[in-house]
Amino acid sequence: MPTALIVEDEPLLRAELADQLHILWPELHIAGHAANGIDAVAAIDALRPDIVFLDIQMPGLNGMEVARHIPESCQVVFVTAYADYALAAFDAGASDYLVKPLTTARLLQTIRRLKSRAAASPPPVVWEKLFERERAPVYLKWIKASSGNTVRLVMVSEVLYFQSDGKYTRVVTANGDALIRLPLKTLLEQLDPQQFAQIHRSAIVNLQAVDRIERNDHEARACASVEVILKGRAERLAVSEAFTRQFRQM
Repeated sequence: MPTALIVEDEPLLRAELADQLHILWPELHIAGHAANGIDAVAAIDALRPDIVFLDIQMPGLNGMEVARHIPESCQVVFVTAYADYALAAFDAGASDYLVKPLTTARLLQTIRRLKSRAAASPPPVVWEKLFERERAPVYLKWIKASSGNTVRLVMVSEVLYFQSDGKYTRVVTANGDALIRLPLKTLLEQLDPQQFAQIHRSAIVNLQAVDRIERNDHEARACASVEVILKGRAERLAVSEAFTRQFRQM
Protein backbone atom coordinates (compact mmCIF):
# COMPACT_ATOMS: atom_id res chain seq x y z
CA MET A 1 0.00 0.00 0.00
CA PRO A 2 1.56 3.35 -1.02
CA THR A 3 1.80 6.03 1.66
CA ALA A 4 1.59 9.80 1.38
CA LEU A 5 2.27 12.90 3.44
CA ILE A 6 0.25 16.08 2.88
CA VAL A 7 2.08 19.33 3.64
CA GLU A 8 -0.27 22.32 3.58
CA ASP A 9 -0.60 25.22 6.03
CA GLU A 10 -4.30 25.86 5.29
CA PRO A 11 -6.41 23.34 7.30
CA LEU A 12 -9.38 23.41 4.93
CA LEU A 13 -7.23 22.85 1.84
CA ARG A 14 -5.35 20.08 3.65
CA ALA A 15 -8.60 18.31 4.54
CA GLU A 16 -10.03 18.83 1.04
CA LEU A 17 -7.00 17.25 -0.63
CA ALA A 18 -7.09 14.31 1.80
CA ASP A 19 -10.80 13.74 1.07
CA GLN A 20 -10.27 13.88 -2.69
CA LEU A 21 -7.39 11.42 -2.54
CA HIS A 22 -9.44 9.06 -0.37
CA ILE A 23 -12.20 9.04 -3.01
CA LEU A 24 -10.04 8.93 -6.13
CA TRP A 25 -7.27 6.65 -4.79
CA PRO A 26 -8.66 4.57 -1.90
CA GLU A 27 -5.55 2.34 -1.86
CA LEU A 28 -3.38 5.32 -0.91
CA HIS A 29 -2.73 5.60 2.82
CA ILE A 30 -2.38 9.17 4.13
CA ALA A 31 0.33 8.56 6.71
CA GLY A 32 0.38 12.08 8.09
CA HIS A 33 -0.07 15.82 7.70
CA ALA A 34 2.15 18.83 8.32
CA ALA A 35 1.23 22.51 8.48
CA ASN A 36 4.69 24.06 8.16
CA GLY A 37 8.09 23.33 6.70
CA ILE A 38 9.80 22.31 9.94
CA ASP A 39 7.11 19.78 10.84
CA ALA A 40 7.22 18.53 7.25
CA VAL A 41 10.94 17.72 7.43
CA ALA A 42 10.42 15.90 10.74
CA ALA A 43 7.47 13.93 9.33
CA ILE A 44 9.36 12.95 6.19
CA ASP A 45 12.22 11.68 8.32
CA ALA A 46 9.89 9.75 10.65
CA LEU A 47 7.30 8.39 8.19
CA ARG A 48 9.37 7.85 5.02
CA PRO A 49 6.34 8.31 2.74
CA ASP A 50 6.28 7.19 -0.87
CA ILE A 51 4.67 10.47 -1.97
CA VAL A 52 4.71 14.01 -0.60
CA PHE A 53 2.04 16.52 -1.63
CA LEU A 54 3.93 19.71 -0.89
CA ASP A 55 2.77 23.32 -0.64
CA ILE A 56 5.35 26.04 -1.41
CA GLN A 57 4.40 29.11 0.62
CA MET A 58 4.54 28.00 4.26
CA PRO A 59 5.89 29.30 7.57
CA GLY A 60 9.22 28.05 8.90
CA LEU A 61 10.64 26.54 5.72
CA ASN A 62 9.03 26.93 2.32
CA GLY A 63 8.31 23.98 0.05
CA MET A 64 11.43 24.49 -2.04
CA GLU A 65 13.59 24.26 1.09
CA VAL A 66 11.69 21.19 2.32
CA ALA A 67 12.27 19.49 -1.04
CA ARG A 68 15.99 19.42 -0.36
CA HIS A 69 15.35 17.04 2.54
CA ILE A 70 13.21 14.58 0.57
CA PRO A 71 14.87 11.25 -0.40
CA GLU A 72 15.27 10.50 -4.11
CA SER A 73 13.03 7.46 -3.74
CA CYS A 74 10.07 9.65 -2.75
CA GLN A 75 7.78 11.19 -5.37
CA VAL A 76 6.95 14.88 -4.91
CA VAL A 77 3.85 16.69 -6.09
CA PHE A 78 3.90 20.44 -5.56
CA VAL A 79 0.47 21.84 -4.73
CA THR A 80 0.51 25.62 -4.79
CA ALA A 81 -1.23 28.80 -5.91
CA TYR A 82 1.97 29.89 -7.67
CA ALA A 83 3.03 28.69 -11.11
CA ASP A 84 6.46 30.35 -11.07
CA TYR A 85 8.47 27.22 -10.27
CA ALA A 86 6.61 24.71 -12.45
CA LEU A 87 9.20 24.36 -15.21
CA ALA A 88 12.10 24.15 -12.78
CA ALA A 89 10.21 21.59 -10.68
CA PHE A 90 9.66 19.27 -13.66
CA ASP A 91 13.27 19.69 -14.77
CA ALA A 92 14.38 18.65 -11.31
CA GLY A 93 12.27 15.48 -11.32
CA ALA A 94 9.02 16.43 -9.57
CA SER A 95 6.23 13.99 -10.39
CA ASP A 96 3.70 16.76 -10.88
CA TYR A 97 2.90 20.40 -10.16
CA LEU A 98 -0.69 21.24 -9.24
CA VAL A 99 -1.97 24.82 -9.19
CA LYS A 100 -4.80 25.64 -6.79
CA PRO A 101 -7.75 25.44 -6.92
CA LEU A 102 -7.59 21.73 -7.71
CA THR A 103 -9.98 20.01 -10.07
CA THR A 104 -10.96 16.35 -9.98
CA ALA A 105 -9.80 15.80 -13.57
CA ARG A 106 -6.38 17.29 -12.88
CA LEU A 107 -5.92 15.31 -9.67
CA LEU A 108 -6.86 12.09 -11.50
CA GLN A 109 -4.16 12.87 -14.04
CA THR A 110 -1.66 13.26 -11.21
CA ILE A 111 -2.71 9.96 -9.65
CA ARG A 112 -2.21 8.15 -12.97
CA ARG A 113 1.22 9.74 -13.30
CA LEU A 114 2.21 8.73 -9.77
CA LYS A 115 1.11 5.14 -10.32
CA SER A 116 2.97 4.97 -13.63
CA ARG A 117 6.19 6.32 -12.16
CA ALA A 118 5.95 3.98 -9.17
CA ALA A 119 5.70 0.99 -11.50
CA ALA A 120 8.71 2.11 -13.56
CA SER A 121 12.25 2.82 -12.44
CA PRO A 122 12.09 6.45 -11.30
CA PRO A 123 14.64 8.85 -12.83
CA PRO A 124 17.16 10.41 -10.48
CA VAL A 125 15.86 13.50 -8.74
CA VAL A 126 18.22 16.45 -8.89
CA TRP A 127 16.66 19.04 -6.62
CA GLU A 128 19.67 21.31 -7.06
CA LYS A 129 18.24 22.28 -10.47
CA LEU A 130 15.30 23.79 -8.67
CA PHE A 131 17.63 26.37 -7.18
CA GLU A 132 19.89 27.22 -10.12
CA ARG A 133 18.58 30.76 -9.99
CA GLU A 134 19.53 31.06 -6.33
CA ARG A 135 23.28 31.54 -6.21
CA ALA A 136 23.38 33.01 -2.70
CA PRO A 137 24.78 30.71 0.02
CA VAL A 138 22.21 28.61 1.87
CA TYR A 139 22.59 28.70 5.63
CA LEU A 140 21.09 26.58 8.39
CA LYS A 141 17.53 27.51 9.32
CA TRP A 142 16.82 24.77 11.84
CA ILE A 143 18.71 22.11 13.76
CA LYS A 144 17.87 18.92 15.65
CA ALA A 145 19.01 19.25 19.26
CA SER A 146 18.74 16.89 22.24
CA SER A 147 17.25 17.94 25.55
CA GLY A 148 17.30 14.96 27.92
CA ASN A 149 15.56 12.13 26.11
CA THR A 150 13.76 14.52 23.76
CA VAL A 151 14.89 15.63 20.31
CA ARG A 152 13.81 19.19 19.54
CA LEU A 153 13.67 21.04 16.23
CA VAL A 154 15.12 24.48 16.92
CA MET A 155 14.91 27.43 14.55
CA VAL A 156 18.43 28.82 14.24
CA SER A 157 17.09 32.39 14.38
CA GLU A 158 15.83 31.67 17.92
CA VAL A 159 19.27 30.62 19.19
CA LEU A 160 20.87 33.22 21.47
CA TYR A 161 24.30 31.62 21.43
CA PHE A 162 26.18 28.37 20.86
CA GLN A 163 28.83 27.20 23.33
CA SER A 164 31.26 24.28 23.24
CA ASP A 165 30.52 21.65 25.89
CA GLY A 166 33.00 18.80 25.62
CA LYS A 167 32.11 16.59 22.65
CA TYR A 168 28.88 18.54 22.21
CA THR A 169 27.79 22.09 21.43
CA ARG A 170 25.30 23.72 23.76
CA VAL A 171 22.38 25.46 22.05
CA VAL A 172 20.92 28.23 24.20
CA THR A 173 17.51 29.75 23.44
CA ALA A 174 15.07 31.82 25.46
CA ASN A 175 13.10 28.60 26.08
CA GLY A 176 16.01 26.55 27.44
CA ASP A 177 19.16 24.67 26.50
CA ALA A 178 19.79 21.67 24.27
CA LEU A 179 22.81 19.86 22.82
CA ILE A 180 24.00 19.00 19.33
CA ARG A 181 26.91 16.75 18.42
CA LEU A 182 28.56 19.15 16.01
CA PRO A 183 31.92 20.93 16.46
CA LEU A 184 31.70 24.69 16.77
CA LYS A 185 33.99 25.19 13.77
CA THR A 186 31.77 23.06 11.50
CA LEU A 187 28.66 24.78 12.82
CA LEU A 188 30.06 28.25 12.14
CA GLU A 189 30.51 27.43 8.45
CA GLN A 190 26.78 26.72 8.20
CA LEU A 191 25.57 29.90 9.93
CA ASP A 192 24.76 33.23 8.30
CA PRO A 193 27.73 35.53 9.07
CA GLN A 194 25.37 38.51 8.96
CA GLN A 195 23.55 37.08 11.98
CA PHE A 196 26.11 35.03 13.92
CA ALA A 197 29.64 35.88 15.03
CA GLN A 198 32.27 33.89 16.85
CA ILE A 199 33.37 35.74 19.99
CA HIS A 200 35.56 33.05 21.52
CA ARG A 201 37.00 29.75 20.37
CA SER A 202 34.21 28.15 22.41
CA ALA A 203 31.29 30.51 21.68
CA ILE A 204 29.19 31.88 18.80
CA VAL A 205 26.60 34.60 19.49
CA ASN A 206 23.46 35.68 17.65
CA LEU A 207 24.12 39.37 16.92
CA GLN A 208 20.40 40.11 17.05
CA ALA A 209 20.38 38.95 20.68
CA VAL A 210 23.20 41.30 21.73
CA ASP A 211 22.17 44.19 23.96
CA ARG A 212 25.58 45.81 24.38
CA ILE A 213 29.32 45.27 24.45
CA GLU A 214 31.19 46.21 27.62
CA ARG A 215 34.91 46.83 27.90
CA ASN A 216 36.31 46.51 31.40
CA ASP A 217 39.60 48.40 31.68
CA HIS A 218 41.73 47.29 34.58
CA GLU A 219 44.77 49.09 35.94
CA ALA A 220 47.01 47.35 33.48
CA ARG A 221 45.76 47.94 29.93
CA ALA A 222 46.86 44.44 28.95
CA CYS A 223 44.27 43.09 31.36
CA ALA A 224 41.31 44.85 29.69
CA SER A 225 38.46 42.50 28.84
CA VAL A 226 35.46 42.65 26.54
CA GLU A 227 32.11 41.03 27.33
CA VAL A 228 28.87 40.56 25.39
CA ILE A 229 25.66 41.33 27.30
CA LEU A 230 22.52 39.70 25.86
CA LYS A 231 19.05 41.20 25.86
CA GLY A 232 17.14 40.16 28.97
CA ARG A 233 19.81 37.67 30.07
CA ALA A 234 22.16 37.57 33.02
CA GLU A 235 25.04 35.86 31.21
CA ARG A 236 28.14 37.84 30.37
CA LEU A 237 29.93 36.16 27.46
CA ALA A 238 33.64 36.76 27.26
CA VAL A 239 35.13 37.96 23.98
CA SER A 240 38.64 36.67 23.44
CA GLU A 241 41.36 38.98 22.12
CA ALA A 242 41.35 37.27 18.72
CA PHE A 243 37.73 38.30 18.13
CA THR A 244 37.56 41.78 19.68
CA ARG A 245 38.20 43.64 16.39
CA GLN A 246 34.71 42.98 15.04
CA PHE A 247 33.19 44.72 18.08
CA ARG A 248 35.30 47.86 18.10
CA GLN A 249 32.70 49.77 16.09
CA MET A 250 29.82 48.70 18.31
